[in-house]
Amino acid sequence: MESRAKIIEGMRSHIETICERIGPRPPCSEQERNLGEYIQARWKKVSDQTFLEEFTCHPDAYPATFRWPIALFILSLCLYHLLPLLSLLCSIVSVLILVLNMMLNVELIDRMFPEKKSCNVFTRFDPQAPPDRAVLISCHHDSHVAFPILNRFGAKYSLFMAMVFFSNIILLLLVLLSVLVSAADCEPWLRGCRKVDIPVLLLLTATVPFQLYTFLRVLSEKPVLGANDNLTGVAVCLALADSLSVPGNRLKRTAVFLASFGCEEIGIRGSKRFVKKHREKIRDAYVLNLDMVGGKGTTLQVVTKEEKVLIPLSKKMVDLVQRVALEEKIPLKAGPIIAFTDAMAFARKGIEATCLIALDD
Repeated sequence: MESRAKIIEGMRSHIETICERIGPRPPCSEQERNLGEYIQARWKKVSDQTFLEEFTCHPDAYPATFRWPIALFILSLCLYHLLPLLSLLCSIVSVLILVLNMMLNVELIDRMFPEKKSCNVFTRFDPQAPPDRAVLISCHHDSHVAFPILNRFGAKYSLFMAMVFFSNIILLLLVLLSVLVSAADCEPWLRGCRKVDIPVLLLLTATVPFQLYTFLRVLSEKPVLGANDNLTGVAVCLALADSLSVPGNRLKRTAVFLASFGCEEIGIRGSKRFVKKHREKIRDAYVLNLDMVGGKGTTLQVVTKEEKVLIPLSKKMVDLVQRVALEEKIPLKAGPIIAFTDAMAFARKGIEATCLIALDD
């Protein structure tokens, strides 16, 4: 077996090579495809079966998920007194985008944007005897764009998005109340509630400059190298393939699948397509997703829930990972994350899945 130092050197070499030869890998870009083919070529040399599968999605919907709710919020404010019903419609659409597209990864507005191609890559290592279980270890090979607000404000970035979300919710309730009050035969107590609309409108209007700043600075057009997010996951999966190709390292009765997904950064589109196509083959598999596992000065975390509390991951998998970490004396914490990973695509379909990630404060 290779030494630990040699394995680490090999993983670092993969990351450096990809950064230098391929560079940033925006979803559905030629560079993202190039890395998919890079992974495929290396897995083909060592595995039993390797596949590259194309899929389609609508990557331009992702920035709209951040910006459209802000634009609709401002439009709804402007129409509040002029056209209340249209103001209500704007608020409803805005909140639906925030909840469905942004938080739950439902592709509500995606078909309004051009369709483009991306790819997933996966491979299989058969065990020494007929398998009675399967493990799938995954990563993603696309990289994101820079987040200027996140880069400048760090964890306070979440305050900007919280302001967008809650101001939209408050405005929706206010417009709905206004429309109800305007209806015939409303109750006297309901008419009295109209007295609150002026101070609330003033408060919401005061958020407009911050929302405009968020609109302009939440995302940039500059793609990043993604050396940690998620070439670290890619490097681990490449090293795992090399290790599993050694006959003595084959598991006895467990089939091992390795997968790398495209378009994770725009709402786990690649893993969603993968699960939809291969659900019957993997429904009993144990899934461990690797995302950003190389952060300097961080501690590994096994994820219990994603989108903070909205998407629970597999408690069975979390317990299993914790037990192995304890046995191997690997520092590990457990808890939710505010974002999402490809593990969500599996967990939402009832497949036992969790994610390993390493985040700083």
